Amino acid sequence: MTIKVDLLPTEKRGFQIDPLVIVLFVFVVATSGAFYYYGQTLEQQIKKIDEERVGVEAEIKQCETAKKAIEKEREKLAKLEQQFQLVKSLMHDPLKYANLMSEVGSLLPDSVFIDNLNIDPGPNTISFAGTASGALPLSIVAATMKNFNESAYFDGTVLQSCSRKTEGQDIFTFSMQIHFDPTAATDKPPGSKDNAPGAPPPPAPEETAPPAPPATPAPGATP
Repeated sequence: MTIKVDLLPTEKRGFQIDPLVIVLFVFVVATSGAFYYYGQTLEQQIKKIDEERVGVEAEIKQCETAKKAIEKEREKLAKLEQQFQLVKSLMHDPLKYANLMSEVGSLLPDSVFIDNLNIDPGPNTISFAGTASGALPLSIVAATMKNFNESAYFDGTVLQSCSRKTEGQDIFTFSMQIHFDPTAATDKPPGSKDNAPGAPPPPAPEETAPPAPPATPAPGATP
């Protein structure tokens, strides 16, 4: 039996790469590039949206500022309209408003001072704000309300606010709204009291008896 042994060097094998590995590598590279591009796109979109947000916030602030300015102008316009209506009413009926102003001045106690006064001809109301000072300022405010309620011009006095002006001082600030009767303010003089008794009627003239007819002489009597 013969045994042969091949002592020649074996042929070297070449380096081989699995095609699946290549496909996976290409897929990973492509995916990474896609994600990078997508991330850059998102970052640009976020930056753009943030810039738009800043612009919108600036516009909102401008709108808020404009809104406040518009509200102030509307308040000024409303006050001018009230003043115009007051002047218009004064032109058409000066006696009524002159009587009202005179009546207000006569009804206020000496220790009450008015800071502002408004006459609204629409609902026929007078509103004013002022201060009351003295030993008992709250009693003075109550007396002011009583004076207006007893006037023939006013009714329904409402105390809207009342507070101490300064700590340690007997000074109170207050505001009132009062309804007035335009007919009474025109027809009655200032100082008229509500439900005041009228003047007594003049006495009726005494009736004089008619003169007696002349007596008829009796027959045979000598005249």
